[in-house]
Amino acid sequence: MKTLLFAPIALLFVAGCSQPDASNTATAAPANAAQDSAMAANTRPDGTIIDESKPHEHTEANAHAQPMDMAMMTPQPSDSAATKGYKLATMKMMQGMPPYTGDADVDFNKQMRVHHLAAIDMAEVQIAEGTNPETKALAQKIIADQRREVAQIDAWLQQRGQ
Repeated sequence: MKTLLFAPIALLFVAGCSQPDASNTATAAPANAAQDSAMAANTRPDGTIIDESKPHEHTEANAHAQPMDMAMMTPQPSDSAATKGYKLATMKMMQGMPPYTGDADVDFNKQMRVHHLAAIDMAEVQIAEGTNPETKALAQKIIADQRREVAQIDAWLQQRGQ
């Protein structure tokens, strides 16, 4: 079953990585038009270029990025303890996402609950493996805030029989 789920993702990834044949002008022309369009989508009104590597610089062109390769999330023997912990937290979150119900309020709360639990897991890794006092303090705050919000979500869901 897992092979069936990952095969379409792999095909999308491979299809997204293919490049037009530069020797074929019929194929290269649309690619140039697409590049021009992407460049326009990545340009601010003042003409400066948007840095897509920064989360706050998200644009329409960046919105169509390929999904994360699931193999990238699998902890590797060469990974640091922190990287292994972060990867495990991400995998746990992705595997724990509940199915959508079609009710925007229920779906938001159920999805955010799992997301918050992953944030707690990641913050715990930071506290165990990190060295920066400011980042450790932020991780402590995240744990407290997210636990409080999970309790609020749990109460909301329980009131609605979810």
